[in-house]
Amino acid sequence: MPAASLEAGRRRRTITVIDLTHPISADLPVYFPWHPGTEIAQTATYAEHLCVVRRVSIGSHSGTHIDAPSHIFEGMPTIDEYDPKLWYSEAAVLDFTGREPRQAITGAELKAKGVEKGIGVVIKTGWDKHFGEEDYYRTYPPISNEAAEFLADRQVPVLAADTPFTLDVHRILLKRGIPLITNINNTDRLPEGRIRLIAAPLLIRGGDGAPARVLAVLEP
Repeated sequence: MPAASLEAGRRRRTITVIDLTHPISADLPVYFPWHPGTEIAQTATYAEHLCVVRRVSIGSHSGTHIDAPSHIFEGMPTIDEYDPKLWYSEAAVLDFTGREPRQAITGAELKAKGVEKGIGVVIKTGWDKHFGEEDYYRTYPPISNEAAEFLADRQVPVLAADTPFTLDVHRILLKRGIPLITNINNTDRLPEGRIRLIAAPLLIRGGDGAPARVLAVLEP
């Protein structure tokens, strides 16, 4: 067997893949009255149709999802207009766990982490454990406007967090074309440092955003 094939086989056996996605179900929380709830209805059965089919109705910003600039800015890129290469990228996990409710992440804290130019960023706060709680949106530790400006200046291709983002942060980053990967999950399994990030939104034509399957690939 060629040496290249053996090496590829070894890498497949040693990588770790962490699912950073909140599961989609009819119980997916909704925090704003204008945002639709999730509905899953069975439309075919084994007994009658020899198969099972379900209809899924979900908002474009439900659960773990990605915001496109058109979410906030009319006429700016939609989710389907991005080069798919963007959804597989190198990223740096930055650990901000142990924060108090509403304790903002500052630009100075990001600078201290040594954010590299042109590398994706994953913000880990541990607040994904509160996803689904009534006060989730009122208590999460937000990224400050100053921190968002810093990330924009560092030309991060994508920003992911285990929290929502404030409206100001949406405006700062989406205006620069930087998609926001929102409400990721299982960040307690992510070590601080480099990962390969897979964040694949549904390919919705003209979409202002889309639910996404987000994975972290850890290599030895």
